[in-house]
Amino acid sequence: MNVGLGVCLYDFVDIGDAYLYPSDGAAHHRVTFRLMVFRPFIGEVLVGRVKQCSENGIKISLGFFDDIFVPSYLLQTPSEFDPRENVWVWSYSSDEPGEPAVRYPMEVDEFIRFRVRSVNFTHTKYSGSGGSGAVGGLGNVATGPVGTVGNPVNPKVEVEGGGLGQVRRPRSDTLTGDESVGGPLPPMQLLGTTNEDGLGMLAWWG
Repeated sequence: MNVGLGVCLYDFVDIGDAYLYPSDGAAHHRVTFRLMVFRPFIGEVLVGRVKQCSENGIKISLGFFDDIFVPSYLLQTPSEFDPRENVWVWSYSSDEPGEPAVRYPMEVDEFIRFRVRSVNFTHTKYSGSGGSGAVGGLGNVATGPVGTVGNPVNPKVEVEGGGLGQVRRPRSDTLTGDESVGGPLPPMQLLGTTNEDGLGMLAWWG
């Protein structure tokens, strides 16, 4: 059940009787507890900081959660990547004839406002021999060009070693398309958009 990303324990509602099992010195309790979870809804507007820019798009951090990605095709139009400064730049043109376009950079560590486009959960499956593997699964899928870099599609996975219970690792990041990713996927990822009036860097709108 995809209720969201667990942030911290809120409290214990009930703690049941203790059970002791053979060859185990620990006491086992059935407990009922409440968690604080982070689960933004589709269309919610959030404010974070630009963490990283690449040719594929920008990554955003909320401080306690860093797995947010805005692909290039969901940035302001028209935007282009500046490889010298390693930032994305929105070129805004006014309706006045002869007026040059104004360049608005998306600087790292600056505040940015974005809208949640989709929420992607990673489900971990355990084998009988104790191994585990991350399998990407989409919660609410955003629409976008099929095959576009950054489109939230299920990642290709491969079994390392080929044996039962081996860890299955993604060959590329689900959202960013980064082929260098070799570790397990994060438990939750957000896909965002800034291609609307009022969204983007807070400094643009005063």
